[in-house]
Amino acid sequence: MSLAPLILILGACGFASTFTMRIIDPLIPTLAGEFGRSIPHIVAMVTAFSLSYALGQPFLGPLADAIGKIRTILICLVALALFSTVAALSMSFEVMAVVRAVTGIASGGIIPIAMAAIGDRAPMQERQVALGRFTVLMIIGQMSGSACSGLIATHIGWRAAFLSAAVIATLAAILVAVVLKPRRNVTRQTLSVAGALANYRTVFSNPRTKLLYGLVITEGILLFGIPAYVAAILFERSGVGPAQAGLVIAGMGFGCLVYGLSTRILVERLGPKLMTRTGGVICAAGLALFAFDWPWWSAIPLFGLQGFGFFLLHGTFQAQATELAPGARGSAMALFACCFFLGQATGPLVMGFAMHVLGTSAAILLFSLAIAAFGYATPRIMPLAGSRT
Repeated sequence: MSLAPLILILGACGFASTFTMRIIDPLIPTLAGEFGRSIPHIVAMVTAFSLSYALGQPFLGPLADAIGKIRTILICLVALALFSTVAALSMSFEVMAVVRAVTGIASGGIIPIAMAAIGDRAPMQERQVALGRFTVLMIIGQMSGSACSGLIATHIGWRAAFLSAAVIATLAAILVAVVLKPRRNVTRQTLSVAGALANYRTVFSNPRTKLLYGLVITEGILLFGIPAYVAAILFERSGVGPAQAGLVIAGMGFGCLVYGLSTRILVERLGPKLMTRTGGVICAAGLALFAFDWPWWSAIPLFGLQGFGFFLLHGTFQAQATELAPGARGSAMALFACCFFLGQATGPLVMGFAMHVLGTSAAILLFSLAIAAFGYATPRIMPLAGSRT
């Protein structure tokens, strides 16, 4: 199969994963009222999803290297559809929290493995562009998950939002089962603890590995501390509901979409070094402006700036990660995702603490300054392959 249809189908899988991942953000005040819980309790479900996503990676990576990446993605899509259905039927906070945590594991077996599959087939000089195209469909899913869940919850009910995620995952699974086939004549290791450990030793034998994984943990903390609080902040400022909050969070996806459509131009004109530094500045500017009490709709373009800046950073990290261990690419990308989602799981906790101590606006400004410094320092911490001298 040529690269273009492969990216299209894997992009549909990424769409299903990110749709499910971001579906809960606009619903946080709604679910707090439904289950009689505080906002921090519901935010904890976001952390549980991200933490499970991360902790499942060390197992999913070796599984993909052993049984094949396409088979692993198919299994996870079926599980994603099942767990989203159970979430829609949940009658208590405790059940919902457990289901969302387990859903994070299933979601974690899709995007990192899909990126590894693209890495298997795309040469390094084309890889960041290929990943950028994959990102377009993946990010449309993120936008849809945020925007549609708020709209569906407003007009039909929050349970229908989770059922829509189940339908999308089912359709993606059917597409994979019918169209994609595992590569032939590929030597695979038998799934075992020894084999998994051998793959991870290969990954960490690259001296760049620890630096890159440390950077992506920090990125996750700084850039994903705020989304879980957006609905609550907008409700406090303007009294708006989940539909408007969903549109604001979807603005981040729109910025990512702009990145995905212009990846080739950005890579050729800027190169990795300038991409990370420019991304840090743009993302920081969007977040800093959100610290002030503007009309609610003005937050949509501000989150668009954050999304564009985020993927200038993260898209560069993704391409670097695919080359850490070509012989164990599934394991390398799984650990990359593990680190990123550990950062995402920690981000809301750090942001919540900062907001409690400093206040909402000061905490947001502090995070924005940290993001700008992070983007500037990245090329000094770890020289990026493909950077101009």
